[in-house]
Amino acid sequence: MIQGNGFTIKEGKFNYFFGRVTSNPHNQQRSLQNLQDLKKLGVDELTGGQQRLMEIFQDGLNCPEVSRKINDYGTTIVRVVEINRMESKGAIKISYFYPSSNLAATPEVVSIIPKIYL
Repeated sequence: MIQGNGFTIKEGKFNYFFGRVTSNPHNQQRSLQNLQDLKKLGVDELTGGQQRLMEIFQDGLNCPEVSRKINDYGTTIVRVVEINRMESKGAIKISYFYPSSNLAATPEVVSIIPKIYL
């Protein structure tokens, strides 16, 4: 587990974000799509992309909440970070999981969905 500033994330998640997952065709396709979309948003693993994502995850803690899901294990809050670059514009939807629905706890980043605006 990697400790960020206000959140945690499993180290293996970066494999999924940067196109290295091959467990099954669906996951491999999603992983490669994440890689392509993140590159378009200026997040390239070869040029500090993991650190840039960590900064985006930290920024996301203060961004607008777009959805909330509660189940027996806890609460997942989805927030959106807008990314505006000269070459491309988009956003990253970040899911923060709060175990046992304790919103005072440190959340875990469990998934991202990069979006590219046309």
